[in-house]
Amino acid sequence: MTEEEQKNPHSKMKLETNWTSVLFLLYFHMCAMFGLFLVITAASIKTTIFCFALIMFGVLGVTTGCHRLWAHKTYRAVWPLRLFLICCHTLVCQGSVYDWVLDHRIHHKFHGTERDFYNFKRGFSFSQIGCRCVNGNVDYKQVANEVDMSDIEQDKLVMFQKNFYWVIMPVVSILLPINLPVAYWDESILASVFVVGFLRVIVLLQCAWLINSATIVWGLDPLDKKSADTNLVFIVTKSLWPQYHYLLPWDYKSGEFGTYGTGCSTAFIRVWAATGLASGLRTIDTDGVKAALSRAVNTGSPVLHCLNEAHSLCADEDILDHSKHR
Repeated sequence: MTEEEQKNPHSKMKLETNWTSVLFLLYFHMCAMFGLFLVITAASIKTTIFCFALIMFGVLGVTTGCHRLWAHKTYRAVWPLRLFLICCHTLVCQGSVYDWVLDHRIHHKFHGTERDFYNFKRGFSFSQIGCRCVNGNVDYKQVANEVDMSDIEQDKLVMFQKNFYWVIMPVVSILLPINLPVAYWDESILASVFVVGFLRVIVLLQCAWLINSATIVWGLDPLDKKSADTNLVFIVTKSLWPQYHYLLPWDYKSGEFGTYGTGCSTAFIRVWAATGLASGLRTIDTDGVKAALSRAVNTGSPVLHCLNEAHSLCADEDILDHSKHR
């Protein structure tokens, strides 16, 4: 924590608005809204379905790829699956996998402090999009140096994408997706650009940004008795699972959008494990928790430290045996 945070942990540093970012995001969102208008009035059903499919692949690349595979090492994947997930993530236009992982590990390391770029204590609007409209309040290079990225640097596929991102991304994420509807089912260039281009990218970015702000939407604050006393509880189901993710981020069952053990991304990981594309799925069951607590009592070690070591008790679990799923 910074010196000011140590003196007053509830203080908030003043941030300056970055008007370049504000205008850029405003322009892109207005183009996406026009794309949504074209979906209703002009675009063919094939183009709409194609756009939706690209969004699904992009979300898969961020959730099961960047977040669970690379950022938190919740499972291992063979190189064809890693290549597929890298291609899916490239559709999001959010930078390389390496940069995404570094940014998310910084978020976890300084979660809830002013060094967290998505500080949830500033509210959902700031965590979701406001943080992208202000100048950073910390030295990014200094903060990045405190995060271990050696494991990611050993992945040749990730590093290849990082080194050639600005060559790969325009082709994979812009030229090919926009050209396909025009070339194969005579879609207009206007509809393809604004639907497959702008609308798809903005939806994907909002989904990716939501990963860092999900704890506000779906999570309960265990230290705040009034955290459930909001209108949001009538719209979504709030629980402690998002907070659990920040305690044990290596659990592959922790869903990005408020779920645990369910959801599309978790299902895909289980299918990949069943087909041999993924292995080493890390989680913890009731017996693992009991063993960790017992070890903490007997050795005097911190409970969280024992829990973080307990995943080996149920690594490579049989994904077809649901009897141990919580």
